Amino acid sequence: MKKLLVATMTAGLSFFFIGAPQPLQRTLPRFPVKMTTPLLHGLGPIHDVSTATSQVTATPAPRRAWRLLAGIYSTDVLYAAKQTGLSRKLIAAVVHVESRGRNLISSAGAIGPMQLMPTTASKVLHVNPWQPRANIIGGARYLRRLLTRFHGQLRLALEAYNAGPTAVTEGVIPIPAVTYAKQVMALAA
Repeated sequence: MKKLLVATMTAGLSFFFIGAPQPLQRTLPRFPVKMTTPLLHGLGPIHDVSTATSQVTATPAPRRAWRLLAGIYSTDVLYAAKQTGLSRKLIAAVVHVESRGRNLISSAGAIGPMQLMPTTASKVLHVNPWQPRANIIGGARYLRRLLTRFHGQLRLALEAYNAGPTAVTEGVIPIPAVTYAKQVMALAA
């Protein structure tokens, strides 16, 4: 009975680690897991999780990656970058994280590629949030204002862009805003 229990536990644990989702496997870098499917697009099969990390960091980002992030709004992002002095890659990263390059309305009521709230867009930024180019310029202006308000600290400015400047000033930053800032900064790097 004891041998059967040990065999069952061993089989169960090996199934757990081998059949686990990839994020769990990546948290155990020294655990030798054979995988037959690609871990990341374009890398081919990876047979050991420890090699996945080295392959990901060794691949340089394309020089014009910001255009992929901006999608159909790349000319608008370039124009907004020239108008505000912000990096086009930063603006494109915000567009990508906010709306994945689509002109949509969120459940909270935010509009367009930069997901501007209608009152902020009209009363503070004086732009029409329904026009994608004006939306992107308004979002870039707002991000520039937040960078000035938070003394150039990009993380705080991005958290304020997502959660509102009052929340960041009071030090009550929601977890989704922290995650949002990390995503944008990773893409803009």
